[in-house]
Parts: sequence; structure tokens; C-alpha cells
Amino acid sequence: MRPRYEMVKKSWLQGSLLVCFIAAIVLLMILDYFNLESFAIFNERGFYFDYTWKGRLFLLFFLWLFVLESSLNLNQSKKDLESKPRSHFKVIAILICAIIPLIYILSVNFFGFDQTVIKIGEIIRGEYWKANFGDWQHILTAAWPLSFEYLVFTVSFTATIFLAYGKSGLKKFAITIGLIAGITAIYLTDTIFPYGVLKPLQLLALPTAAWAAALLDILGYTFALSFSPGPSAMPIIRTRAADGQIVSIGIDWPCAGVHSLFLYTLIILLLFKKSNMSRFRKLLYFIFGAIGTYLVNVLRIIAYFFIRVNEGLTAAQTFHDVYGELLFVVWILLYILLIVCIQKFRLAEKTTHGTQALRNFLEMIKSKILSRFKIKLNESQSI
Repeated sequence: MRPRYEMVKKSWLQGSLLVCFIAAIVLLMILDYFNLESFAIFNERGFYFDYTWKGRLFLLFFLWLFVLESSLNLNQSKKDLESKPRSHFKVIAILICAIIPLIYILSVNFFGFDQTVIKIGEIIRGEYWKANFGDWQHILTAAWPLSFEYLVFTVSFTATIFLAYGKSGLKKFAITIGLIAGITAIYLTDTIFPYGVLKPLQLLALPTAAWAAALLDILGYTFALSFSPGPSAMPIIRTRAADGQIVSIGIDWPCAGVHSLFLYTLIILLLFKKSNMSRFRKLLYFIFGAIGTYLVNVLRIIAYFFIRVNEGLTAAQTFHDVYGELLFVVWILLYILLIVCIQKFRLAEKTTHGTQALRNFLEMIKSKILSRFKIKLNESQSI
């Protein structure tokens, strides 16, 4: 009876944690949908859960992964169950950590904590934004609060899992933690160092822009690619739009897919950690996946170029903020599915076996042909 009791107890705790995070995100969706948020600019842009870049769609991916990993980790060994905390104070601490996002959302939207968030941004980088960027107010009142919101979810979720399950919990929920922490790191980095001012990352945008330019040249488009060093330098593609206006498309490091490569590396390494593949096969999967991720980002830039030139700025911005990131999401899901299929159905072994069988068959045919040729040759010489 004891293991069953522990399992019920564990399920209750895990379900409670799910409810806490679901409640926070659902409340945020309601406020967002009905334009009831305290940050006015959030109400002006539209439904933020539609946006993949500097939006909240990744919170839904985070929730989905949390539910998925929770279901996969529901059945634990007796040893894991017995290591679960039983202290009532610790359970209360766990639940408090889990409701931090809900408390934060309520505080920001109904108790004036939004002004505190703005003040924190002003203390950290406010003077820098005002001195260097014309849209500093948008950075301070939109990009910064959104990045801070992701930070709250990340810290809350990581602390909750650690208190509830210990170090083993961090491993079991590694993909969920990796996703939310990775997005938080990317958003914060781009907010604190906007428009390509972080040189080590911005330099990685140059080869991606060059690849995109080469493909545009092959497709017959007339354009100019330039790069001028400076505080916020980035590769710029200039061309003439369908209405005759000159269009300048700047490519900073998030647009070039640096964050996609970071997320790919994080996700694929976590996937490898949960598998028992050989190191050589993991290396091959990683290399091919990285190449595919890079090419997807090149194609995303080209797609943005097509839309900007032919459909205008509004359509291009919608693609950039909503659909562009989904290309990477679809790609990484399909690639993981491909890896799972190859491993589960032993496609690599079957392909190798089939290739070897075909090679043996061809060698047999070759030997028979040579044998018959030698017989014919000997017969002709004897005559």
C-alpha cells in the first residue's frame, strides 16, 4: 500500500504544479486577448500569444512540454518515490514557488508592480537605451517587461522542480527547463543589447546574410549587400520593391538564426542525454541537424525578402513576428521525429544491411559475368 500511497501523493503534487502554471498562463491569455494589461503597448500590438519573436507563443510550448514530461515522468521507481520530500513546510514552499508567475501577473496588472518593472529596466539599462536608440521607449515598456516576464517563469519553474524533485527532477524536466531558460536568455540578451550591438553574436549574421544573398543572386533578384562597421552594425540588403521604393532589410543576430542554432543545440543535446545512441551516431545527427537549422534560417531570410518586396512592410513584419520562427519549430520537430523513427525502426541498420546485400549481389553478378567471359574466351582460343 505504501508505494501506491506515495504514487497518489506524487500525482497530487505534480497535478498541483501543473494547475499553478496553467492558471498563470490562462490568466495572461485572458488579459492579453481582451487588452486589459497594464502595459498599454501590449494592448496596442495585438494578441501576444500569436507572436513567436518577442511574443508569448513560447509560453504555450513551455506548457506543452511540461505536460508531456510530467506524463512521461509520472511512473517512477520506488526509490524515487521515497526520496520525494514529505515535509509540509517544503510542500508549501514548492507551491509558493509554483504560484509566483500567477502572483507576478496579478501584481503587474492590478497592484502597480508594472511601474517597479519599468524602474528596474531604467536602473539596469535605461540611460543606455535613451542615449543610443530612437525607440528606447518601446524597448523599456515592451521588450524589457516581456523579457522580465519570461525570467519570472524560468526562475519560478526551475526552483519549483528543484524543490519538488531535487537534482533528478532537473534532469527529468531538462527539455522544458532548457526551452524556457533558452528563450529567456535570448530575449534578455537582445533586449539589453538590441540591434546587433553585441559583436560576438552579430558577427555570426554575416555568413548567413552572404548565403541568403548568394541564393537571391541565383534566383535573379537585383540587390546590394553591404556592411558598415559601427556600434549597431548589421548586414543590410537593399533592393527596389514592387511599388518602386528602395527597401533596406537589416539582419541582426536573432534574424540570422543565431538563437535558433542555440535552441537547436540545447534541445538536441538534451535529447541525446535521454538516449543510448553511440557517440558517433550522435555526432552525425548533430552535424546534419545543425546544417539543416542553418539552411532553414537562410530560407527564412529569403522568404522575408520576397514578402517585403512583393507584399509590403506589414505582411513582412507579420511573417517575421509570427510565422518565421515556426519554420524552425516545424523543422526541429520533424528532425527529432526522423531521429526517433531511425532509432526505433533501426532504419540505419536496415539501410546498411540492404546496401551490403545489394553490393554482394552486384559482386556475384560481376563474378558470374567474368566467369562466363573467361569460359567463352578459352573456348575461342581452343578453336
